[in-house]
Amino acid sequence: MLQFLLFLLPGVLSDEWNVNYPSQICAARGSNVTIACTFTFPGNDPDAVKQVLWCSMNSNFNKCESGPYVFDSEAKNNSVSFQYIGNKASDCSLLINDIKLTESREYKFRFITSLPNGKWTGDPGVNISVSELKVSMSRSRINGSTITGDSVNLTCSLDCPNDLSEVQWFKNGELMKQTNPILIFNNITAEDSGKYSCSLTNFTNTLSGGFSMYIEDVSEFSTLLIIVVSSVLLVFTIIAAVFLIRRSKAETQKNLKEVGEGTRVSDDNICQATEAVDESKVDEVLYTCVTVKPKEIDVKSQKQISANTEEQNESIYSAVKTA
Repeated sequence: MLQFLLFLLPGVLSDEWNVNYPSQICAARGSNVTIACTFTFPGNDPDAVKQVLWCSMNSNFNKCESGPYVFDSEAKNNSVSFQYIGNKASDCSLLINDIKLTESREYKFRFITSLPNGKWTGDPGVNISVSELKVSMSRSRINGSTITGDSVNLTCSLDCPNDLSEVQWFKNGELMKQTNPILIFNNITAEDSGKYSCSLTNFTNTLSGGFSMYIEDVSEFSTLLIIVVSSVLLVFTIIAAVFLIRRSKAETQKNLKEVGEGTRVSDDNICQATEAVDESKVDEVLYTCVTVKPKEIDVKSQKQISANTEEQNESIYSAVKTA
């Protein structure tokens, strides 16, 4: 029990060699990452610590017993990206500035003391997973486009497990007031259309890619549909009217042509003509009526006329002979 309490309270006298840090860290590209680290050793005398080291398992192996190191307290050319913010007593924390995607790897802390066999490396190390922030959308309707009135959520997240507490939201490049990792639209409108992105608070280097959201205005669509349908109906009406006018003109021209070629005038019209003149002009009227009759006489009628003429001739001939 005493050993357990000594382990939890760094700096308190301990007879244990130990390094304590989280096994996994999820980080956003461009952010500053702090690896919280504590260490203990027999006696816990800070003056006994001669050297503190951090190594990357991408370029090192095993217990980091030799370089290269991302930080070495004895070196004079340490990278500004890796800063040791601990001490030689019990705090071995490391700060990684503006972390890169390529810096996703395992890191280990090692310290060397003046004690006999006084070297120790925390094993296993801490694994850092770096990914881009991204914006994703979820909505109340599964299929179809997003329309006015829908419920929509935009979420700022990482590919690795990490519960973001606060973020900065941007719409079309302009900073928004919302800081919650989830933007909630309970009754979305066309005005909410735009390009959304997010970043960690005060870390614009972590800015995500843009997510474009377009909201269809159903009312505008209905109005446009009515206009289109009305226009189509108007065009068809005009076409039908033009067709009927042309057809009517064609029929009129055809009737006039038939009359000009000698279309038969009805008997009623001829009778009306003969009744409208006196006896002195009967021949003229009859002549006029005859000229507008059909050019060809029916064959049966011709035979009947010929038969009547022959009978008249025979009657006249008989009368003459009798006399």
